[in-house]
Amino acid sequence: MIAECRLSAAEFLGLSNMPSPAEWFANLDNPRTRRAYQGDIRDFCSFVGIHGPEQFREVTRAHVLAWRSALEGKALSGATIRRKLAALASLFDHLLDSNA
Repeated sequence: MIAECRLSAAEFLGLSNMPSPAEWFANLDNPRTRRAYQGDIRDFCSFVGIHGPEQFREVTRAHVLAWRSALEGKALSGATIRRKLAALASLFDHLLDSNA
């Protein structure tokens, strides 16, 4: 017989209140990808001045283009810039999918 494992009410509410970016990070299986993407998103947040998950709603295409331009000015490799933009695109895909 399999024992049932249920969430407590507090655990349920805690999970339902998880910010979408945290939920997205939790779904990244590869630890190296998770670490790289966390740094990439942290860099983007710092660049545009995001301090909380709700502020992702205010990001526009102009913010992303400005960040890309700044990355290109840092003499990063093309692969690094593409990974950083892929991290951001993946996060926003998740936010859209979850209606966040």
